[in-house]
Amino acid sequence: MKEDGEKRLEFKVSRGRCLHGIIISALLMVIGILAVSFGDAHIQDSGWVGTVCFAVAAGVLYVSRGFWTGGVAMTIDNEGIWYRDWQLPVVPWGHVANVYSDGIRLRPLLRIDLNDAQVFFASLDDESRRGILGNTLIKKDRLFIPNNAVDKSITDLITAIKAFRGGAKP
Repeated sequence: MKEDGEKRLEFKVSRGRCLHGIIISALLMVIGILAVSFGDAHIQDSGWVGTVCFAVAAGVLYVSRGFWTGGVAMTIDNEGIWYRDWQLPVVPWGHVANVYSDGIRLRPLLRIDLNDAQVFFASLDDESRRGILGNTLIKKDRLFIPNNAVDKSITDLITAIKAFRGGAKP
């Protein structure tokens, strides 16, 4: 968690997500090395198989570590809440109605209910609206953040969000 002045909290990508990305990438790289080194006798186009494995491994690392956001998965500031996997701009505090834990034991979620959700979604540009389609973290009147997506627990996130929403720094 990073604090800039007293107006912003930044949460990094969770270590578990990064570790899973590293494990999957390492496995793909081993498969790629084996395909290139020993695959000629057993695999047609073993060079292509190795190249594809290396490319997918690089993609998995890029996505799991969040390189396009500098490793920041979520920000909470005076303007509102931003979470990278929503692929939305900052959700202003005026649209945040309630925040609580939801989901099932195997998949706990942070749930953010929205005030005037139709107004918020209508205010988005075309590119942001396209990102909503098929995004399982965005529903008609609420947003979700999966447990362990960021480096803090759901309870800590709820406390921080409620403190910022109430006007006090957590």
